[in-house]
Amino acid sequence: MPADIPIFLIAGPIREEFFLLPDRKVRNGLLGGPALYAAAGAKVWNPESIGLISRVGRNFTAEHLHIIQQAGLGIAGIRLLPESSPTRGFHYYESWEKHIDWDPAKQYAKTDIPLPQELMEYQPPSLTEGSIGLLPDYAIRRDDIPAAYHQARAAYIAPCHYQSQVTLSMTLRQSGVGTLLLSPPEGLLLPSFRRQIQDILHGIDILFVRMESARAFVDSPRIQTEELAEHLALRGPKIILLQEGFRGMYTYDANSRRILFTPFYPADIKNPLAIGDSFCGGFLTAWRRTYDPAESTLFGCISASLAVEGLGGLYALQRNPALADARLTSLRRSTAGR
Repeated sequence: MPADIPIFLIAGPIREEFFLLPDRKVRNGLLGGPALYAAAGAKVWNPESIGLISRVGRNFTAEHLHIIQQAGLGIAGIRLLPESSPTRGFHYYESWEKHIDWDPAKQYAKTDIPLPQELMEYQPPSLTEGSIGLLPDYAIRRDDIPAAYHQARAAYIAPCHYQSQVTLSMTLRQSGVGTLLLSPPEGLLLPSFRRQIQDILHGIDILFVRMESARAFVDSPRIQTEELAEHLALRGPKIILLQEGFRGMYTYDANSRRILFTPFYPADIKNPLAIGDSFCGGFLTAWRRTYDPAESTLFGCISASLAVEGLGGLYALQRNPALADARLTSLRRSTAGR
């Protein structure tokens, strides 16, 4: 495949991230966002080309794009919008289990740390991702997909604006992209949005969702895991990936009607935000090689373990390359016979 045609596509938000951590330390202005976490999770295993599809606002510069490109990721599908609102993310962790992405002024007021100027007029992206009528500037459009990207073999559509997910899933499927993995935005995972979720899942092969969000979506907090996965599979995707907090992943294969639990590799968690998207990047890479749900889940869990131990979307790519293989061997041995 020509060098300018990526094997994998990762579509979704890229943001400048601001962290207020449980130890009251702050980290400001880090490159991140779901698309970067996923791309790094894939690149850990995949020396082949990965193309990003995203829109970024006036806080991004050519230097930001250069950093992403230097990490070995394709930037032809990143559209710079110098007149648009900044694309930022705020993340307050009262504890690693409690994440808040809204009202930074209120959260900083709990500390003696001044509110960063960049967050003075911050609006959480989650407020508009589930919007049906409003299409913000940063929402990905059909025309944002470079012509060469239509020849890719697999794609991950990260949580992003509702209409972007519909457009991306339909366009990439019509282009012949072989495998589509999607994670819907948390704001849509409510019973009142079931029709919208159905629109998003049309043509999707693999669905990733957090367990508590999936239970909220079906409005059944006590539903058994296998029944929950079967319910979601009836909406189209044949592989269902359910994240159980920090414990691990349930993988359901609708063809065999088997469900498997794989624990996460023990990691020193510094950024829980990275778990889902980095897992999906690793899973997709292995899936295109093996089409084995259990093996792909192992790869995804290791990608997640590398990403959560530091801040920033590209952190996983700063680790010792041998670490991924060593952790994979360890996790495979510990789960053998399950």
